[in-house]
Amino acid sequence: MRKLLLFAISLAAMASCSVYEYVPQTVTTTTAIHNLDYSESSARLLDGSSNFMVTPLIADLEVRAAKITYVETEAFKDVLVTEETLLNLPAYKRIALSRAIKAYNADILVGADIDVETSADYHFVITVTGYPAVYRNFRNATEADVQLVDDANEISGGATVTVVAPPTNTLGY
Repeated sequence: MRKLLLFAISLAAMASCSVYEYVPQTVTTTTAIHNLDYSESSARLLDGSSNFMVTPLIADLEVRAAKITYVETEAFKDVLVTEETLLNLPAYKRIALSRAIKAYNADILVGADIDVETSADYHFVITVTGYPAVYRNFRNATEADVQLVDDANEISGGATVTVVAPPTNTLGY
């Protein structure tokens, strides 16, 4: 039995000393590197767990009468349209929208439409159209303002609502 155990151990030792030949292998991988001029605008939001109340704030939204068209190509000049880059399309749209808002010195773009096309050389061309608008006349909300918002929310079933006061005109209608 002892000889059998000694034979098994020596066999295992010899097997572990086997000669292995290292054969180098070349693995070719391609990694596409895209340079993207990234731009993002963010707003600070109050979290729901804070132990304070904020007085409701009201502002007028001054919408410019002229509709704008902004074409963004520069930010995506190094990004080819592929199945992989299409996954980033929501971010690309936000970049184009943000640049359009900044280009027209606006706070928001009302009625914004975003069109995405592929250029002749397979790059993104994102066109943003809409009406630039700025917030003016910030003030604390009155009870009547709060009631107007509450009524609008009730009508809409709790969906987000933007309340727009009718314009005043001198014609009486």
